[in-house]
Amino acid sequence: MAAAFFDADGCLSTRGFAQISAAPPGRAPAELAAHLAGCARCQRRLLVAALPSASSSPRRPPPPLWRTGVAVAVCLLLVLIAMVLTQVLRARPR
Repeated sequence: MAAAFFDADGCLSTRGFAQISAAPPGRAPAELAAHLAGCARCQRRLLVAALPSASSSPRRPPPPLWRTGVAVAVCLLLVLIAMVLTQVLRARPR
């Protein structure tokens, strides 16, 4: 019966993944859990299967270019203010 859970390559089959997915946490069959713990290929397959599909969450459009320019200008202004402030604080009082 355990052979039905593995494919020809020795990795978990679709039936094996279904058995692990249906089991409550910590209650997966020991043989399947042991294989999953040591097989990077099966771990990747299980994690990819758990991800939502790309079509379920559409990509947001990139922000407009002017917003990036404003952010860069604000950063440069902050650097300039910091440089002036360090010069003022380092100046000796008269």
